[in-house]
Amino acid sequence: RRGWLLDDISKVKQCRREKKADEEKGEGCNIHGMVALSSGGGNLHISPGRGLERFGHEDKMSIMDFMMDTFETFNVSHTINKLRFGTQYPGGVYQLDGETRIVQDTFGMYQYYVSVVPTAYKYLMGNTIKTFQFSVTEHLRHVNPGGGRGLPGVFFFYEVSPLHVDITEYCHGWIRFFTSICAIIGGVFTFMGMADKWIYSMYKGENNLG
Repeated sequence: RRGWLLDDISKVKQCRREKKADEEKGEGCNIHGMVALSSGGGNLHISPGRGLERFGHEDKMSIMDFMMDTFETFNVSHTINKLRFGTQYPGGVYQLDGETRIVQDTFGMYQYYVSVVPTAYKYLMGNTIKTFQFSVTEHLRHVNPGGGRGLPGVFFFYEVSPLHVDITEYCHGWIRFFTSICAIIGGVFTFMGMADKWIYSMYKGENNLG
């Protein structure tokens, strides 16, 4: 708030053990949680920021100071450990899990474009869960400080597909099982018959030559 001024944050008990930005070079953040998103599409972005050391001194900073702080301090290289839209279901493919993206400078704006498809998964016992699956394309854009084309960060732009997918578990009956067994046995007999005919023709040819 305007009027708050902390000349020395080490005098504040809650801030006494906080590290300064210079002491955290090379380190990163671990972000986890759940976010309620609009069903009509939108975006979720994670942008860097630094404010504790200058907290209470904002009136002495210009807009350019804020922007240069952001561009000079942060690199948006990141690893996505887990990303879900809705409840996880058996056989689901999550292409961003465990993926790492390295940005070589501090001017990267990494963008993910996510197409989310509503999905209903029906278990063999009859229970149904309503969830989502998604596909992703990605793009890295480099932005310049003060260029007005955005700030460094990781951006997820998503849209919900008008299509709907139903996945149903089912179990093959005994008739199909026996049919498969018969087909396998028939194939074996056919192969053995062809092999026997070929061996017999080779043996008969040798006898004729003798």
